[in-house]
Amino acid sequence: MGKKGPNRGSRAYWHRKRAPGLVPRIRTWSQHGKGLQGFAGYKAGMAHVVMTEYRDSPSKGQDVAKPVTLLVTPPLFIYAVVAYKMTPYGWKVVGEVPAVNAPKQVARTRPVAKKTQKKLDDYKDADAFRVIAVTLPHKVGLKKTPEVMEIALGGSKDEAFQYAASVLGKEVPVKDVFNAGELLDAISVTKGHGWQGVVKRFGVALNPHKATQARRHGGALGGETQAKVMYTIPRAGQTGFHRRTDRNKRIVAVADTAQSYQPKGGFRHFGLAQGACLVLEGSIPGPAKRLVRLRKTFRAHNPVELTVKQVVA
Repeated sequence: MGKKGPNRGSRAYWHRKRAPGLVPRIRTWSQHGKGLQGFAGYKAGMAHVVMTEYRDSPSKGQDVAKPVTLLVTPPLFIYAVVAYKMTPYGWKVVGEVPAVNAPKQVARTRPVAKKTQKKLDDYKDADAFRVIAVTLPHKVGLKKTPEVMEIALGGSKDEAFQYAASVLGKEVPVKDVFNAGELLDAISVTKGHGWQGVVKRFGVALNPHKATQARRHGGALGGETQAKVMYTIPRAGQTGFHRRTDRNKRIVAVADTAQSYQPKGGFRHFGLAQGACLVLEGSIPGPAKRLVRLRKTFRAHNPVELTVKQVVA
């Protein structure tokens, strides 16, 4: 057999397995601007806003109602800076410089450095820099245990180094990363439904109740001479709890408080949203309280000016 090439195109019905964890891994980053190339928040719920249509459509310039999703975005604490070196075998970590003033909640996830002999200037000759950020959900009354993730930095090597040195051991708010009118990618783990049959999993048609013994069983599994079941045949299995990326979501607003974008009694399964928030147009994967990682989109675009007339929570 020859060398197997990379997977291309749709994988059809295969494979839908559970995500490795609740913190999705991001393997590719864009390079738009300087500073952090991503952020993180927690899904609170959905509402409607009346805003002026900005797209090129028959209703452009008119007031339309659109669904929006509210994300609670507490600041990120920059716990460490990681230096990378390019080798013949790919990127290799050459050093990590932690902060010595991490909040006590960080100790729930990883060891907190009280002191360190490492200095960021010792790795100034590295080829790339990234930061290890820690969420602070206790600041919005959500939970105590934070999530830890690695986020890339934009700009040249020197610009990334200077930015990393300026934010190490500090908190970065969402308004320093994203602005209203921009596009971003929302990456999260979808709502899990456990083991489900083919009807709920793939939406296949029900069998005739007079001609079959079971209505919700799948049909034929393939040809007899094939001697195997292809992956394109819908079968029962894991449904939901998959890592998914929703690309090019428009930011409607970046607010310091979520009071004007939520119902009077708060969101269902979430409660009252506190602190800074991000309002995105449309829906995003995941249930309430699920961590959502945000990444600057790969599409080159210009931010649009949005006018929100009314919020219907």
